[in-house]
Order: sequence, then C-alpha cells, then structure tokens
Amino acid sequence: MIFNFTVSGTEEQIVQFERELLEILTRITGDQDMVAHEIHFCIHEAILNILQHSYRWKKDLPIDVKLIVSGSDEAKDKVLEIQIKDSGPAIQKPLEPPEKIDRFQMRKRGIYMISKIMDEFNVHYDGKSGNITYMKKNLSRLDDQILNVSV
Repeated sequence: MIFNFTVSGTEEQIVQFERELLEILTRITGDQDMVAHEIHFCIHEAILNILQHSYRWKKDLPIDVKLIVSGSDEAKDKVLEIQIKDSGPAIQKPLEPPEKIDRFQMRKRGIYMISKIMDEFNVHYDGKSGNITYMKKNLSRLDDQILNVSV
C-alpha cells in the first residue's frame, strides 16, 4: 500500500493531514496504538523541522509525504517506510541525530526522539530539488517493545 499526501504549512492543513495520518497509522499498526502515536509524533516533528529550518515558516510551500507499507502481519515482514520531501535549500551534509541528549538540552531533541523510535532515520539532499526525510519502521518486531530513551 502506498499513501501520498501534499500538505502546506498552514495549521488547518496540518491538522487535517495529521487526523487522517493517525487514522491510517492506527489501521496499519493494528492493535499497537502506542506505536501509531509514536510514528505520528515522528512525522509531525519532521514536518515542523521542515517548516522551521527549510522553509523559515513560509507556510505556502508544499511538503510531500509518502507512506509505503510492504509485507504482511501473517508473514511477519510488515514494514512502513516514510519519505517526506521538501523543496527548501539543500542541506549541506546529511543530518545526524545525537547519540544522547542532556537532561535540559533544547536543540535536536526531536531528531533524537525520531532516531530512537524509528529503525532507520536520515535527512539528506535529494540531488535535484530539495531534501528527503526518510524513516523506516519494522512493524513485525513490535512485540512488547519499550522505547528506551537515555538522557
């Protein structure tokens, strides 16, 4: 299954998108309600980073979001891939989340959390016209996973 969205940075569009997104994630993750909310948080944080850092709060620029679900619960190989494309200035080097954060650290908390929730996470220039935020979550390995966040 593939889900494609284009959203602008207006509050109304983001709220509408996030409602639909949470509904889709809840269906995709089955009875793993917390996992749906964690993935939702990651996408929300990535969009906020794009609005703040790439678009400098220009709310009329498009953000393309693609969810790709492959595999199945039965085969225990279900995977969710997320690609978020912006058309902002090229980032100079791939974005690396910190390995740990300090207790009251103000910056990079979001990308740190994304890196802990998702199995794969990176942000890079696409070589043409913008940046790609990529996330991947293996949905078949969710049995009793607990998010372990070290500070």
